[in-house]
Amino acid sequence: MKLLTPSLLILLIIAGGAVAFKLGTPTKCANVRGDDTLFALTGDVRRIPYAMKLLEYRTDRKLQIVGVGGHQYAELIPAQFKNRVDIEVESKSTYENSLAVREIAIEKNLKRIVIVTTEDHMNRSLLLIRRQLPDATVIPCPVRLQKMPPSERLWRWGMEYAKYIATWLGMEKRRTE
Repeated sequence: MKLLTPSLLILLIIAGGAVAFKLGTPTKCANVRGDDTLFALTGDVRRIPYAMKLLEYRTDRKLQIVGVGGHQYAELIPAQFKNRVDIEVESKSTYENSLAVREIAIEKNLKRIVIVTTEDHMNRSLLLIRRQLPDATVIPCPVRLQKMPPSERLWRWGMEYAKYIATWLGMEKRRTE
C-alpha cells in the first residue's frame, strides 16, 4: 500500500482542523452576569439585536457596540437603554475591533467582558481580544447563524477558519478585515 502523499496529508490536516474549529466553537452564552459589560461587534445584522435582548431584564448591564456601522444602530436603541449603550465607530476590522475593546476595557477598568458576535466569527474574535487583554476574563456569547442556506453557512465557516489560521499565525495586522 502506498503511503499518503504530502498533498493528501495536508488536505487531511486542514479538514481535521476545520472540524476541530467548528466543534470547538462556543454554542451558547456562558456565565453572563448581571453587571457584565457586553461588547457587540458589528458586521452581521444578527449581533446588535441579540445584544439588546441581553439588556432587557438586567438594568445593571452595559453594552458597547464596536465597529464601523455601529452608528446605524443609534436610532434603533430603545429609550430605556440609551444611557447603557455606547458606540465606537472607528474600527474597521476584527483586529481593529480588538484594539477598540482593549482601549474601552482599560479606560473603564473592566476585568471581565462579554463578547457578542456570530458563532462563525467567535473563535477569531476571542483569539484577537485575548491577545489584547491577556489578564481579563473574556466570556463568549455567540449569536447563532439561523435562516441561512447551508451553502452560505459553509462558505462563512470556511472563510472564518482561513482567517483564524492567518490570525493564529500573526498575520492579522497585515489585513484590514
